[in-house]
Amino acid sequence: MLSRIGKENEWMRTTYQNRIRKRNRRIRSALAVLLAVLSLTACGNRSTPEERVLSVFEEQKDTICEMIREYGLGDAVQWHELGEELDGVLRVHNMAVPGYDDGVLQFLCIAEGIAPAGFEAGFYYSPDDEPILIGWGLSPEPAELTEDGEGYSWTDGTDNSYYTERICEHFYYYQEVN
Repeated sequence: MLSRIGKENEWMRTTYQNRIRKRNRRIRSALAVLLAVLSLTACGNRSTPEERVLSVFEEQKDTICEMIREYGLGDAVQWHELGEELDGVLRVHNMAVPGYDDGVLQFLCIAEGIAPAGFEAGFYYSPDDEPILIGWGLSPEPAELTEDGEGYSWTDGTDNSYYTERICEHFYYYQEVN
């Protein structure tokens, strides 16, 4: 009888251990699937800086054009305050650019890194509808932009570079890397 009870206890213990193992395997499998899904989600299609900036521009193009018609380019304080109302725009700045009496409106949308190693991207309003070098690369002498694919670029021969591309009449995308 004792041997029969011992065998039953052994059978129960083995059955219990098998159930625990199966449950643990299911949990590990579920965790592995969850981890794989999260990993793939993190590697999903991330939009490029240009796509992000163009999205901000397209969503607010009418508002910005209305603001330009209403306020012009000259009132820097006004533009700074109005820029706070634009979603996705970190700052609006009236840039003093040689050859443009009223300046050029710069809409900064992305700013990453710490100087002197940073990245900026946004768009600008060019009163003459010409590509312009704006931002940190400004100097008293206008820099030469060179045709580069769909747009124009500039570099000083180091890791400092600038790219601009026409979005639509008077508006250009830009990115600076330094």
